[in-house]
Amino acid sequence: MSHPEELIEDYERIVGKDPLGHRRLILSGLNSAVDAVRPGVLMKSRLSIDANDNLRILGSELAFPLRSYDKLIVVGTGKASGAMAEALERLIPPTIEYSGVVSMPKGTSRRFHNKKIRLLEATHPIPSIKSVKATVAIMKAVRSATANSLVLCLISGGGSSLMALPATGLTLHDKVRTTHLLLKCGASIEKVNTVRKHLSSVKGGQLARAGNGARILSLIISDIVGNPIESIASGPTSPDPTTFRDALQILTEYGILQKVPTRAAIRLKQGILGRIPETPKPRDPMFEKVTNFILGDNSVACSAAIDKLNMNDKIRTYYLGSAWQGESRDTAANLTDMFLAVNRNLSEIRGFDLPCAFVWGGETTVTVHGKGKGGRNQEEALSALIKLKEKDGITVAFMGTDGVDGFSTAAGAIIDSIAYRVAESKKLSPEKYLKDNDSNSFFKKIGNSLLMTGPTGTNVNDIGIALVQTPCGNDLSGI
Repeated sequence: MSHPEELIEDYERIVGKDPLGHRRLILSGLNSAVDAVRPGVLMKSRLSIDANDNLRILGSELAFPLRSYDKLIVVGTGKASGAMAEALERLIPPTIEYSGVVSMPKGTSRRFHNKKIRLLEATHPIPSIKSVKATVAIMKAVRSATANSLVLCLISGGGSSLMALPATGLTLHDKVRTTHLLLKCGASIEKVNTVRKHLSSVKGGQLARAGNGARILSLIISDIVGNPIESIASGPTSPDPTTFRDALQILTEYGILQKVPTRAAIRLKQGILGRIPETPKPRDPMFEKVTNFILGDNSVACSAAIDKLNMNDKIRTYYLGSAWQGESRDTAANLTDMFLAVNRNLSEIRGFDLPCAFVWGGETTVTVHGKGKGGRNQEEALSALIKLKEKDGITVAFMGTDGVDGFSTAAGAIIDSIAYRVAESKKLSPEKYLKDNDSNSFFKKIGNSLLMTGPTGTNVNDIGIALVQTPCGNDLSGI
């Protein structure tokens, strides 16, 4: 297991002024959370090869006799696909023949040392021609399968951008523009992916359809609340319960139907009229040969953080669940109100023994009104700081497990009364920066709150950790 100073850049500066030991404790919890959902760890804990070269999924009855297939083809996409491919190569015996190709974020392939699975770089969060070229290679590999082949799909969050192939008649710009408009409106990832699937040649079960009836096993690291397999990376091997009509309704709901590229709107309308084939639906018989298996999700990360925090016998840790969604600033404000109430020991929230910790996960959204730079975790941290102000005894961190928050290079931020006092001393107005959706600029000027990790190679949504105690409490660090 790594140490927090290995995950968090500028670690010593972040924890430099930490009289209660909160920051060190929280960063240790965040480090353990990320370690627990690293692809290599998840693959090793859930997969094995027995003496007869059967690939088994531990804890289930699933087994795949690798030597019985005429071809073993590996494809994949997502922020964790490189690490998943590397772990799979370590698992499969050298006597088994196979080949494959996966797409991963630009600049990360050099971390991995694969011999049989090609690593192709693409772009995230905005797909590019690199994404298209990688997807063409992936689809070519899948189309080489026969009904007697096994296709192993390695899927993780970020795959919607890293594996992009516009539907016939559309350009990449059409898809990018439509997605950008939806994200700017604060649409949930499920709604964004509903539209994406109906503008794509690979999403919404269409990769599975290209496999010529092959046996397909998708190993999935989930980045979506509730683990809906049809939405993770836009469900390339999952039946799609959504329709062209649903996609058009979403554009109408957010008032952007007239703003999206004309070709995109026309395609959706043509689909509603039945002039374009729908994505594969749940009753399609081809899915009888498709298995989608979740290797890990946000709850695994939260559980690891809780275990780490519980190693400190001075505190008690409470789990708030992994299903937090909604507008980023509102969610953070509500959480901080709770932490303030616990700190004040209000009658309506008694029952928490101080000092205590809280751990939660999920994925919120930002409705962009300003022109600033940031991400949902930094926006949450800024909103929490406005609520917290100079109140001592409470420290809160919000972080994306993938290490990339929005369009910034930060993973998130950690805030407390110290951060607020620094802002005051520099005459920075957190309210002004929040109004302009400029959380990244604010925390850069603060100097000791941004959490920088770089891409972690995994992605299971976001995680939050808070520590609450009386302002004059003892140092809690040292686990």
